[in-house]
Amino acid sequence: MLDKKSFKLGEMIALFIGLPLLLISPINPLYSIGLVFLALVYCGWQLKSRLGVTKSKLWAVKWTDLWPVITIRFLIFAIATTLFVAYQAPEDLFVVVLQKPLMWIGISIFYTLVSTLPQEIIYRTYFFSRYSDLTDNKWLFIVLNAAVFCFAHIVFMNSLVFFLTFCGGILFATTYNKSKSLVLTVAEHSLYGVWLFTVGMGRMLYFPMP
Repeated sequence: MLDKKSFKLGEMIALFIGLPLLLISPINPLYSIGLVFLALVYCGWQLKSRLGVTKSKLWAVKWTDLWPVITIRFLIFAIATTLFVAYQAPEDLFVVVLQKPLMWIGISIFYTLVSTLPQEIIYRTYFFSRYSDLTDNKWLFIVLNAAVFCFAHIVFMNSLVFFLTFCGGILFATTYNKSKSLVLTVAEHSLYGVWLFTVGMGRMLYFPMP
């Protein structure tokens, strides 16, 4: 029988490497959705029954110490991406907001609830609760979390997406490590994702564009 640490490593490989690889294999999309749903259910069950993560902990909002840092680094990101789109594809700059604002609102809400929330439950709440004892090095753990988060986006097969998701993974993991708040990391993750859609970089993430 595998010891506890070996089992955790095997589970981590299955969830965070095996599952993304399955999602890029030529299987029915409905099966892919089902696999992701099963992974979410499994992580939720583990969080509740085995890891003792309560709803109050999940939904706690701790803005006081972190909001200045989150705000400043998002503003830097927003300025950089605006300049990037203005230079690379000026016709896409804020095109969704300007041409189809209702679509922008609907997809932003859908993205937050259907994409960001499950990702943060699995990649931050579960990952940190389940595997934090695998290493005593905090920054190594954060980099590992960012790496598996980046790998989850292998379906896009886009080097810019890999770069952005790895950097985003570092930011979100750092925020979660300090706050232990699902709400805060979902809000931050959604802010960056919706901004990419807003500024005109939605095509690389398969967002519908005008």
